[in-house]
Amino acid sequence: MKEPILSCILKYSLYAAFVIGLIMTVTLPLMIDAYAGLIGFGTLGQSYRAFIVPFLMVAAMPSLWIVLEMIGMMRSIPKDPFIMRNVRALNRIGFIFFLLSAIFFVKCLFYISFLTLVCTFFFIGSGLFSFTLAALIRQSIVFREENDLTI
Repeated sequence: MKEPILSCILKYSLYAAFVIGLIMTVTLPLMIDAYAGLIGFGTLGQSYRAFIVPFLMVAAMPSLWIVLEMIGMMRSIPKDPFIMRNVRALNRIGFIFFLLSAIFFVKCLFYISFLTLVCTFFFIGSGLFSFTLAALIRQSIVFREENDLTI
């Protein structure tokens, strides 16, 4: 069966996101001023830099893990996406989103901003969505197995 074009685009976008995210995470301590300049912050103060670099590196690692989990899930789409491995991956992604929301909440205790609050609630919502999708796929697996046994 040929893989749909949107699936191919998503798969290669995930690969690109992982590579770019990994490069930016590794080069973050050296390139923080250049990255800040790209998004319009200019140069960062020394005290803020001492906080934001470790924060971004700690937040980037779980984010890269989410992308890796999604790449693993994309590999099952051409064959059979309704497998328990994808359910476990979605549950792990949900926990990682809750971890990210906790990391961003801790940042709010030190440097609060509207965008940090939005990200915190976005990660909570994404975690809940991930758990819901995992439960939906788990139930579809149960229905399929029952249907396979009755035929």
